[in-house]
Amino acid sequence: MKLEEFDLTQDPFPIVPDGPVHNWAGHEDLRLDLIDLIKGIRARDIGISEFVVLHGEYGAGKSHALRYLKTQIVEDKAEYNSLALYLERPRVANKLNFLELYKYIIKIIGREQIKSYCGQMKAHLDEITIDLATKAGMADLKNKSSFFDQAVSNLPLDDRPMIKMLVNGAEEGSNIFEVLSGVDKSDEDGYEGKIDSDFIAAKVLSDFFRVLTSELRPNIRILESIYLFIDECEVLAEAKASESELVFTGLRELINGLPYRFGLIMSFSAATALIEAIMPQHLLRRMTRPYIEVPMLADGDAVSFLRTQLNFFRTENSEYNGQFYPFSNEAIAFIIENTTTLTPRNLFIDCKRVLERAIRRFDLAPGQTISRETAESVLRGYR
Repeated sequence: MKLEEFDLTQDPFPIVPDGPVHNWAGHEDLRLDLIDLIKGIRARDIGISEFVVLHGEYGAGKSHALRYLKTQIVEDKAEYNSLALYLERPRVANKLNFLELYKYIIKIIGREQIKSYCGQMKAHLDEITIDLATKAGMADLKNKSSFFDQAVSNLPLDDRPMIKMLVNGAEEGSNIFEVLSGVDKSDEDGYEGKIDSDFIAAKVLSDFFRVLTSELRPNIRILESIYLFIDECEVLAEAKASESELVFTGLRELINGLPYRFGLIMSFSAATALIEAIMPQHLLRRMTRPYIEVPMLADGDAVSFLRTQLNFFRTENSEYNGQFYPFSNEAIAFIIENTTTLTPRNLFIDCKRVLERAIRRFDLAPGQTISRETAESVLRGYR
């Protein structure tokens, strides 16, 4: 089956999208509220940190929403200039604790990106050092180390150890990535030894995120804001209380260390009563907004979403732009009418089944559309 023959560049119905998500699924008011939320975290905007919990039924579109927000942030650098991290679930290793979560976050940021941040930090400190030397009438001085120390001393006290670590991390052969990953010991002041506990991991991560978004010079920052999206947090309800408490406590310490320019959004396929039963009060009190429900799609939302999804993957100069091709309008209407719970996931599953079987079993040819009768025949065995 070659989807190009049906004017599609790739599968438009990924059940678990592993790439960018460009099309919103659901209520437009919710989309606008979430966009307002993430924009408000930026340094150019309000700049206050946010801790928010999304909830809704399984498949309602919470993962889709988080991936959509990440895509908006990552791809629009002019609008955000920020780091957005998406974790499929809080359990990222056999052990469930904040230290493992921290190591995974460093891993997905990656060696090259961290080296880039180190290089940018060094470049900014070098500029500050040169400015100080020039103002002192010593611009031609080869060894400006005393001015570097002065440059660092002018920065917030709590930020200095991490800034020094990142500046040193820009040197050739630096093991900064291994140190941050907890593999190598650090000999930097303030971070001696290995990162090998939940408490140290939360401190290092909050320091790292904070200096990346701090104002190093007037209106100059490496990043405007940092976002951490953690999906499927209902797994914490299934874990031992002693394990989930380690994650929750680490997140509390992370939030405490990042009062500005940080966004944490967790999603739960659970009712708010269950969330409050498993999430400690010390973390619930740090929520900056009421719970945000991601509801099931209305019929009109589903129609709009499927149309947008199909046309996003439409081949260039296709004559079918704006249409449901290779589905007929009637086939789409049948799928929506007969999907018992309207969620992006369920719609993708049914549409994928209909498309694949229409081609393989009903000999759908390029240029033809899938009829309502074909969609009904395909899905009859799954109801």
